[in-house]
Amino acid sequence: MKNKLLASAILLPVLASAVSITDAVQQTIGTHPQMKMKIEDHNTQKELLTSVKSGYLPSIDLSYSIGPEKTRTIANGRQDETLTRSEFSIKLSQNVFSGFDTRYGVKQQKSLVLSAGSTVQEGANNLALEAVSAYINVLKTHEFLEISKENVAVHKKYLSQIKEKVDAGVGRSSDYKQTLSRYENALSNQYLSQQNYDNAITSYKRILPGNVTASDLDKPSIGSLPAQNIEALFELAIKNNPTIHVSQNEIGAADAALKRSEAPFYPTANIVLESSWDRQANGVSTNADSPNQSLFDKNDARSALLVLNYNIFNGLADKANKEASRYRLLNKNSTLADAKRFVKANTQIAWQTFNSTKQQLVHIDNNIESTSQTVSDYLKENELGRRSIVDLLNIELEYNNARNSKVTAEYDNIAAYYQLLSYTGKILEEMNIIVK
Repeated sequence: MKNKLLASAILLPVLASAVSITDAVQQTIGTHPQMKMKIEDHNTQKELLTSVKSGYLPSIDLSYSIGPEKTRTIANGRQDETLTRSEFSIKLSQNVFSGFDTRYGVKQQKSLVLSAGSTVQEGANNLALEAVSAYINVLKTHEFLEISKENVAVHKKYLSQIKEKVDAGVGRSSDYKQTLSRYENALSNQYLSQQNYDNAITSYKRILPGNVTASDLDKPSIGSLPAQNIEALFELAIKNNPTIHVSQNEIGAADAALKRSEAPFYPTANIVLESSWDRQANGVSTNADSPNQSLFDKNDARSALLVLNYNIFNGLADKANKEASRYRLLNKNSTLADAKRFVKANTQIAWQTFNSTKQQLVHIDNNIESTSQTVSDYLKENELGRRSIVDLLNIELEYNNARNSKVTAEYDNIAAYYQLLSYTGKILEEMNIIVK
């Protein structure tokens, strides 16, 4: 009983440390700096929208000043006078027309908010696919490494057997040299596989830092596709892909910016309400005992004005800005067209890869089964003296090549599945990933 408890205690941390592909993606999106940058930019754009909307609200300014003033004016009889001057004013300004600058500024900023929100989804979508690719690559390179180790062990066994025969005078030296050459090549391939696996681990850590090995990861399975034909996948991709959404919202922002650039060609109108007073200004004292005290010792004013401004020339800057906005809109339309081409092309490539690898796996499995049986037959024939060890190495090589082909096709098939989910904008939904 104690042994069982001890075993459970040892296995529990191992089991708890296992990371599913969904866990990896969720942790990546929740902690990656790229996501934080995009979320912060989205929040920035929302605050800027509030700033632009302020154009609809009045502006209220309070002003107060105080300090010594030395004067010689008509009001104080041309006598030098040093007084403490004080002034106070309150002004309310309400824009009533700005050439539609505020109206289209709000539309532009709303589109930028939507674009930033789509950029968050785009970043999550891309990071999800990147995390999946890194996750899959760790498992794939590990399987290649295991096959290469087994291959080295087989070559080492056969090399030892041939050496015994050569030393006994019943084996051919050429067979030994050929097997030794193959053994060295197998060792070289094992080191290369180890390097690829180590690099895959490093790439995975860049996406999701922490100590991880292939034994910590679960091999992902393939679910159902969001559509069963390429035309339907194209339709989903154009409709849901967040990169396309970003481009569409940027077009909206550029269109509003173009209309906003026409504002300087219109006059502006503001209602300005102002109240002010000053004391001991221009050398006139408010002190009744002062010889310079007069009827003008206090100045109070109230005004309600409609202020019109119309710039008629500013060095062609307004015209240049309008043209720049027009070219920016054309650029965003071209960006959308390019995004649609990119998404459609990659969707088709992933679809073709998914179907091709699925078909390949059927034949690869048949090949592995047949080759495995052949290896067994060759071993029996070798015991009867009908097959040489070189023949055994040849069939072992064919068997390992088939196994490597299966690993490649199997993981390419899994990768293509997740690529299709990503390009159609469904990867986060299908994996139940939450973007905060």
